[in-house]
Amino acid sequence: MALSKAEKAAYNDEIKDIKRDVEQVKKAINEAMIKKKKYPNIKGYLSLEIASREMDVIDDILKMNDLSVEMLGIKNNSLLESAKKEFYNLIKHMEEVVGSDIDRTLKENDLYLASINRLNQAQILTFIHRMHRVLNELKNKFGTDSKWKWLFVELQARVAVITKNITSFSEVAKFRDPRSDFFYERRDLMQLCKESLTEAARQFRTKYEMAGKARNDLKMSIEYLSALRKIHVLFGEDTEAVKLKNIIDAAKIALEAEDKAKDKNKKEKAKS
Repeated sequence: MALSKAEKAAYNDEIKDIKRDVEQVKKAINEAMIKKKKYPNIKGYLSLEIASREMDVIDDILKMNDLSVEMLGIKNNSLLESAKKEFYNLIKHMEEVVGSDIDRTLKENDLYLASINRLNQAQILTFIHRMHRVLNELKNKFGTDSKWKWLFVELQARVAVITKNITSFSEVAKFRDPRSDFFYERRDLMQLCKESLTEAARQFRTKYEMAGKARNDLKMSIEYLSALRKIHVLFGEDTEAVKLKNIIDAAKIALEAEDKAKDKNKKEKAKS
């Protein structure tokens, strides 16, 4: 049923303040972008500020979508696409700070984290929790039947890498006394890191099984499990490390079997 002018007007009136907030936040983002070029010594902090403001924008956009569902009975795909675009911007700015590589050594994290070393562990944990929450809300708003279903596997993976790369494993190892400042925040961040790597690996494996068995999806699952295993090994968590090794080895065998089957098919086609 077509929407009436009155319904549209009521909705537009309801969201006008939110739209104004979005405009103000985007203005602040642009100002921070200019500062990044002007003050390179604090660009890490400015990137975090921008990423935080991007999450403000996403929250506001999702509010407008919720109001569209509530008042008009329709999901606003245009708004959701805008929110997805903002999330990509958020990831880009975070990767500028902590990098995007999944397979670097755990010790290398400290080199990246030196650029934001005035932040304490509570601030970092709060930020990373929020980033995960925003991703989950965005994913839920799109729904399980979205054409972007598998794209969220990539987003989950990139968030997992950011979580891993912003974790100072050397500090976790150094400050093991519960009486240490921010002991529980470090512990919780590392746990979130493990959980997000596990989830990224699981989602890549699910995509592999359900979306055409693309070889790269299984390889990515192995990479994320391998990164997780490094953490278990570092902290002497032998049971978990051995379990992951078995899972990784089984996945590698599956890849090898798949490669052999493809080679066999090629040879048979060449003969015929």
